[in-house]
Amino acid sequence: MKRKTPRGIWALRAVTVAVALIVIIVVGTVAYSAYEDYTVVRSEFAGGSNPAVAQVVKNGNSESVSLAINFTNKGIYTLNVSVSCTYPSPNVSCQPASAGVAPGQQGTLHFMMTVNSLSEYASSSDHRVNGTVSVSLEPFITLTIGTDFSSAINGGGG
Repeated sequence: MKRKTPRGIWALRAVTVAVALIVIIVVGTVAYSAYEDYTVVRSEFAGGSNPAVAQVVKNGNSESVSLAINFTNKGIYTLNVSVSCTYPSPNVSCQPASAGVAPGQQGTLHFMMTVNSLSEYASSSDHRVNGTVSVSLEPFITLTIGTDFSSAINGGGG
């Protein structure tokens, strides 16, 4: 004689299948969006169709480095990109930049770093300008990379 499976068990099985499908769809769309945005950002930094534009301006003993990056969000989630830096000296200042770009839209990120005294910067023992680049697909994942921006400074970066 067969025993009937209670309706509650069938309901739990249906919920389990539904949750599994939702997880698969979300992970798949996040992976697709991340791949599309990665290829766009990589091509922009590598000088693609809309390359990043860097400009260095010297004014006496000071220097300003500005960077403008144009990028298109080809993914399906909002893409947020931010750049900032810190330095333990009053010689270097940065204007943090961030841009949030909706899917299918184009955005521009403007970042500026200024060295007030190139001679003092060059004579200091620590030439590092610590920076942070953060890329996120809202609301799922964020990638933050620490880097050294001192190579962009002509007066003595290390």
